[in-house]
Amino acid sequence: MMRTKTDGNIVCLMYKPLCVLLILAGLFSLIWLRSSIVTMTYSLRDLEERTMEARKDMKILLAERSNLMSVSKVTASLSDSSHNEISAVSPIDTGYITPDRTKVVMVRKNRTAEPQTAALRLGDNR
Repeated sequence: MMRTKTDGNIVCLMYKPLCVLLILAGLFSLIWLRSSIVTMTYSLRDLEERTMEARKDMKILLAERSNLMSVSKVTASLSDSSHNEISAVSPIDTGYITPDRTKVVMVRKNRTAEPQTAALRLGDNR
């Protein structure tokens, strides 16, 4: 017995439109997924720029804090307080010394045993 189109049941009638609907739904979901991924990458880039700005601000704030907490400011505040109090200790007695940046001594480890010269060398010796 051969089947004809008139003998088809309801599933055969719904099969083709169901396949077309599934293909269209898959196409739209693929487009939606790609657009959401692009939106997410833009938001991640924005967050990365925010973190870079926050890190720059943090470095600036740390530099300002270290400037405010420098030894010269501490010695100045100690010397100001010594004028106000009779029993205050001077900054030199407490061990605070303002460093002189022009008098720097470099100490290097001697890897080989050779005689050292004590002469002043001019120029760039790196």
